[in-house]
Amino acid sequence: MKKTIALVFSALLALCCTTAQPESGKNENTEPEPALQWRDTYNGHLLLCLADAYAEWENSGKLPTTIKWDGVSVFNIEYLRAGLTLAVRMLDDPSGWMNEDVDYPSATCSFTSDEPFLPREVPFSEFEQTLRDQYANMLENNAVALHMTIADHPSTLSSTGLAVMICRAFAHYSANEKFPDTIDTWESSYTRSTDNCDISAPEVKDARDAAWAAAGVTEASTDAEKAEAIFNYARDEWEWENYNNTKKGAALTITSKAGNCCDLSHAICAMCRLSGIPCRYFHAQCKYSSGVIGHVISQPFTGGEWHWADASNNGNSYGTVAFDGYSGLHYYENLPF
Repeated sequence: MKKTIALVFSALLALCCTTAQPESGKNENTEPEPALQWRDTYNGHLLLCLADAYAEWENSGKLPTTIKWDGVSVFNIEYLRAGLTLAVRMLDDPSGWMNEDVDYPSATCSFTSDEPFLPREVPFSEFEQTLRDQYANMLENNAVALHMTIADHPSTLSSTGLAVMICRAFAHYSANEKFPDTIDTWESSYTRSTDNCDISAPEVKDARDAAWAAAGVTEASTDAEKAEAIFNYARDEWEWENYNNTKKGAALTITSKAGNCCDLSHAICAMCRLSGIPCRYFHAQCKYSSGVIGHVISQPFTGGEWHWADASNNGNSYGTVAFDGYSGLHYYENLPF
């Protein structure tokens, strides 16, 4: 009897101490898998690399020739195509764009940066249509179009401008996890030093200050007043010299008080850029009564427009030129000759 009771007690004790087992294949103590972090994905890495490329553009005015994406060096023509493809995917699938590695089409492309355009903020929805048009062009024609427009935008966008805007959009996304509501169409600031246009040269500041003083211009004056004062000073104080291409650069042109069209333009561009006024170079074959000649003119951007500033002719005023027409037009941030 005692043995029977002991056996029953042992059975009950074993039953009480037995831990309930979960259903087969389940473990209630397993932590749920963390949500996929886009920054750790292949596509996310591309986005961050392009955001870094934009940071380089902000510092130097130039996009890098290559980026290091997933351990591989990728040239600008390739990362433009990859970024364009990724941007369209993100627009089509805002929550799942990082799940499948981006596969971008092959396409011919060359980086151009001398297309005419007027800088301004545009709604991102307008830029989105340009992205979609470019992506469709890659698929259908195996090429990145060089002369595409943004809806209601007054002029064309270069391939370099497209790349800058894509990198700009990704830089905003990396900081805010969304695309911007509006985006700047600037391909370049046109306010930095470039070859033969060193805005940090003391000669440039001295001449700029003299030009402002002669016209009674101060920091409180408008950009148009500042640029016109700079142009008038260059036209009245400096002489035109007849030679080809750049020989002096901005600083030496200022100290020698003379230069050809290239060097006069370097000096005006440097003084305007130092003043925070965007300024670019116009180059074309210009038609005069005496014939057609290659000519370079500085163009400050004031009042929402690019203005002529041709100091090579004493009869010119700010915004006027002496030729009747031109062909072979190019615009430059950095004059290459």
